[in-house]
Amino acid sequence: MSATELIEQLKALSANEREAFARLFRELEKPTVPAAGNGNGAPGSGNWADFSARLKRIYGNKVVADSEAVISYARGDW
Repeated sequence: MSATELIEQLKALSANEREAFARLFRELEKPTVPAAGNGNGAPGSGNWADFSARLKRIYGNKVVADSEAVISYARGDW
Protein backbone atom coordinates (compact mmCIF):
# COMPACT_ATOMS: atom_id res chain seq x y z
CA MET A 1 0.00 0.00 0.00
CA SER A 2 1.39 3.39 -0.94
CA ALA A 3 1.41 6.42 1.33
CA THR A 4 -1.17 8.12 -0.89
CA GLU A 5 -3.56 5.18 -0.52
CA LEU A 6 -3.05 5.21 3.25
CA ILE A 7 -3.80 8.94 3.45
CA GLU A 8 -6.96 8.46 1.41
CA GLN A 9 -8.10 5.74 3.80
CA LEU A 10 -7.34 7.98 6.79
CA LYS A 11 -9.44 10.75 5.27
CA ALA A 12 -12.37 8.34 5.02
CA LEU A 13 -12.29 7.53 8.76
CA SER A 14 -14.67 9.13 11.22
CA ALA A 15 -13.33 11.76 13.62
CA ASN A 16 -13.20 9.27 16.52
CA GLU A 17 -11.32 6.70 14.45
CA ARG A 18 -8.85 9.32 13.20
CA GLU A 19 -8.19 10.41 16.80
CA ALA A 20 -7.64 6.80 17.88
CA PHE A 21 -5.23 6.31 14.95
CA ALA A 22 -3.38 9.53 15.81
CA ARG A 23 -3.04 8.45 19.46
CA LEU A 24 -1.66 5.05 18.47
CA PHE A 25 0.67 6.62 15.92
CA ARG A 26 2.06 9.01 18.56
CA GLU A 27 2.75 6.02 20.83
CA LEU A 28 4.94 4.57 18.08
CA GLU A 29 7.07 7.72 18.10
CA LYS A 30 7.87 7.39 21.82
CA PRO A 31 11.33 5.96 22.54
CA THR A 32 11.36 2.40 23.79
CA VAL A 33 13.38 1.07 26.70
CA PRO A 34 16.53 -0.66 25.37
CA ALA A 35 17.15 -4.31 26.14
CA ALA A 36 19.10 -5.09 29.27
CA GLY A 37 22.75 -4.91 28.34
CA ASN A 38 26.09 -5.47 29.95
CA GLY A 39 26.15 -1.99 31.49
CA ASN A 40 28.31 -0.27 28.88
CA GLY A 41 25.35 1.66 27.46
CA ALA A 42 25.42 0.04 24.03
CA PRO A 43 21.84 0.05 22.75
CA GLY A 44 20.40 -3.35 21.99
CA SER A 45 23.52 -5.17 23.13
CA GLY A 46 21.40 -7.85 24.80
CA ASN A 47 22.52 -10.49 27.24
CA TRP A 48 25.32 -12.35 25.46
CA ALA A 49 27.26 -15.31 26.74
CA ASP A 50 30.95 -14.90 27.54
CA PHE A 51 32.36 -16.34 24.33
CA SER A 52 35.95 -15.60 25.31
CA ALA A 53 35.66 -17.79 28.40
CA ARG A 54 34.00 -20.55 26.39
CA LEU A 55 36.72 -20.49 23.76
CA LYS A 56 39.40 -20.63 26.45
CA ARG A 57 37.71 -23.68 27.99
CA ILE A 58 37.65 -25.38 24.61
CA TYR A 59 41.02 -24.34 23.16
CA GLY A 60 43.00 -23.14 26.16
CA ASN A 61 45.37 -20.28 25.31
CA LYS A 62 45.27 -21.07 21.58
CA VAL A 63 42.46 -18.57 20.94
CA VAL A 64 43.08 -16.25 18.01
CA ALA A 65 44.04 -12.80 19.27
CA ASP A 66 41.47 -10.99 17.12
CA SER A 67 38.50 -13.24 18.02
CA GLU A 68 37.06 -10.51 20.25
CA ALA A 69 36.70 -8.25 17.20
CA VAL A 70 34.85 -11.00 15.31
CA ILE A 71 32.48 -11.53 18.24
CA SER A 72 31.87 -7.78 18.61
CA TYR A 73 31.13 -7.49 14.90
CA ALA A 74 28.69 -10.41 15.05
CA ARG A 75 26.91 -8.82 17.99
CA GLY A 76 26.50 -5.58 16.07
CA ASP A 77 28.62 -3.54 18.49
CA TRP A 78 30.37 -1.86 15.54
